[in-house]
Amino acid sequence: MSDWGRYVFRAVTAAVFVFTLALSSFASSAWAQDNLGDPPSPSWRILKRDAEGRPIILDKGTGRELEVEKTETPDATPPSESEINKISPSNLMRGQLLLVNPARNIRAQLENDGFRILEEMRLHAMGAEVWRVSIPPSMSEKGALRKLKKDFPDLLVDTNQTFDLSAGRFGPDFSRGFVGWGPVSPGCGAGMRIGMIDGAVDINTPPLRKQRVSYEGFNAKDRKPAGEAHGTAVASMLVGRPADADKNIGGLLPGASLYAAGIFEMRGGKEVGNLGNMLKAADWLLKNRISVINMSIAGGGNGVMTFVLNKLLEEGVVVVAAAGNNGPRAEPAWPAAHPKVIAVTAIDNQLNIYEQANQGAYVDFSAPGVNLVTTVPDGLKLQSGTSFASPFITAMVAIHLDAGFPTDPDQLRASLRRYTKDLGQSGKDDAFGWGLVRLKPTCR
Repeated sequence: MSDWGRYVFRAVTAAVFVFTLALSSFASSAWAQDNLGDPPSPSWRILKRDAEGRPIILDKGTGRELEVEKTETPDATPPSESEINKISPSNLMRGQLLLVNPARNIRAQLENDGFRILEEMRLHAMGAEVWRVSIPPSMSEKGALRKLKKDFPDLLVDTNQTFDLSAGRFGPDFSRGFVGWGPVSPGCGAGMRIGMIDGAVDINTPPLRKQRVSYEGFNAKDRKPAGEAHGTAVASMLVGRPADADKNIGGLLPGASLYAAGIFEMRGGKEVGNLGNMLKAADWLLKNRISVINMSIAGGGNGVMTFVLNKLLEEGVVVVAAAGNNGPRAEPAWPAAHPKVIAVTAIDNQLNIYEQANQGAYVDFSAPGVNLVTTVPDGLKLQSGTSFASPFITAMVAIHLDAGFPTDPDQLRASLRRYTKDLGQSGKDDAFGWGLVRLKPTCR
């Protein structure tokens, strides 16, 4: 029996208990797919540029110009007093701050005041240096921020935020039919360079073993890396080798090169990522000249988070992120909530929103993310979450960029909207964004 055969056998054995669910959901899923119709292939061309040098995109069929809604890039600034007051210890690395591009002459004062430099990160690709410091035992994170903001008004300093993996509960796979992707050849995506920031990845699992996957872990040296299940699932969705028995199981772009950065580590029995690890991961991805990054992670935003995202955007890297799984009343999840990041939520096989998904004005698009067949190190697993929706949009963005489309997130959003089925309230809404994107890949 082949590696894939053993995988499928284990998955079928493990999935017996959801057989009744599969039967009951099949009819509604098939009905929904039948009523979606056939998805289009990308159809646009770049004819000229406007006064600001931005490409003007024309629809090949109608000849009409692509309508683009511009968003502003936020400044990376230290937290205001009101933002400091809102800081919750539940979503940060306790006792730590991050200082961006600190002047060398502040080191002595920091140490005299009881701060200790834990790590000096030289991020060459980003052109930045970041210090991770511990605060004095007598200070809270809020108090330390207020002091440094007063002592060094021009310094970008903020908390070391934590992230969770945007995966929910596990739950038969309808996803590729819904987005119109279908089976692809093993070489689909050749030449594309995709990045991901996530958990650890098992590059020796059968779907990834012979693929173009480079993995680097950025967890602290004294910390055990988090489990490989989530990162392996997302990596396999992006570039996994198609299964021998079912070509619908496998990566969306199996011919692409994937650079996977793991930022999660075990802390107190939990899998936790943090902003310091993310900074190093982003710098590594920039060095490897990726064009789009998938971030199936969610946490809080701050000035340092804005800084790293702005750096990626300045370098022409498109960021696609999961909207988060903390429920419809939760605060906006970062990095998805950054105005220039493409935020993706999850829907089920009846075009309903995933019940645990975050909602808000920052949500851009919907993609399948409930009861998907995913690859984990010991087989296949049915899983749900916005984590598993974002790779679909990442793959669609990669196809755009490979064809010469500009990296401007606003223009990419405008193009993706042309292939979107509106869901929920008419137009863009807080639950579904613009709706379900359905697009055939140009490589089959």
